[in-house]
Amino acid sequence: MQQLSANVYAETGFRGCNPGFVTTKEGIVMIDSPQNPSDVMKFKEQMKGKGEIRYLINTEPHVDHVAGNFFFPVTVIAHDGFKEALSSLTTDGIKEWVKTGDPDGVSLMEGYFLRRPSITFTVRLFLYLGDHAFEVIHLPGHTASESAVYVPEERVVFTGDNIFHKVQTFLHEAYPEEWLQSLKRIEELDVDVIIPGHGEVCDKSYIKEQASFIEEWMEAVKDAVKQGLTKEEAQERISFLDRYPMDIGIEALGPEVQRWNVARLYDLLAS
Repeated sequence: MQQLSANVYAETGFRGCNPGFVTTKEGIVMIDSPQNPSDVMKFKEQMKGKGEIRYLINTEPHVDHVAGNFFFPVTVIAHDGFKEALSSLTTDGIKEWVKTGDPDGVSLMEGYFLRRPSITFTVRLFLYLGDHAFEVIHLPGHTASESAVYVPEERVVFTGDNIFHKVQTFLHEAYPEEWLQSLKRIEELDVDVIIPGHGEVCDKSYIKEQASFIEEWMEAVKDAVKQGLTKEEAQERISFLDRYPMDIGIEALGPEVQRWNVARLYDLLAS
C-alpha cells in the first residue's frame, strides 16, 4: 500500500486492478475493490483505523474491479452502463474463477453475491464527503462505461483501465478513438498523481506514451486489413509482447491478450 498524498492510498501489488481509497473527515471513499478474497482481507487490514467506509466507486465493470465489492457492504457508485455490462458476470462464475486464482480465498466466499451499483450516472457525478469533492467522469475507452475519479483537493485522479502504466494494454472491448479523446481529457485535469488501473503510479507525462501505444495497435491492424489479411492471419502476425510485460499474475495470458486485441480492432476497422 502506498500513501500518495495526505489522504490518498493505493495498492499496486495485487493481481488484478489497483484498488485505492481516500480518507475524509466523514469517512472513506473506496475506488474499486481487490479481485481476490485473500487480497480483500489484506486491504481491509491496511485500511483499519483510517475511518468508516462510506462509498465504493467502480471505474469499470470487469471482474477484477468489482468481484471484491461483496466484502464492503456500502453504497456502490458506477456508470449507468454497468447494468448491462455486469449481466455476463454470475456468482457461480466468479466462484469458479476464485477456485483457480485464489484457492485460499474460497473459504471466505460463504454467502457470496456480486454487489452491484445502487447509484449510477450517465455523464458526470459529484460526491461530497467531509471537505472532499469526488468528480466521477464518464470517459469511454478501455470499456464503454469506463470512468475516472478526480479528487481535486488531493490533486489525484484514479483513471481506471484507460491507463496501463508500463504493462500490456487490454483492448479486447476497446473503443480506441474515444479512448484517445478520454486521455486528452485526463491530461487536462489539474493533478500531480495518476493512479492507473494497472501498473505503478505515474503522472501525466505517461499519457502520451499510452496514447501512442493505442495508436500503434490501430495502425498495425489497419495495415493488416489493407493487406487483405484475414482476422486469423492478423492474429498470428501482430504482437506487442516485446514492448511491455503482462501485469502481476497473468504472465501466461500474454499471447491470448494479443489475439483478443487484434480481434477487437479488426472487427472495428474492417467494418
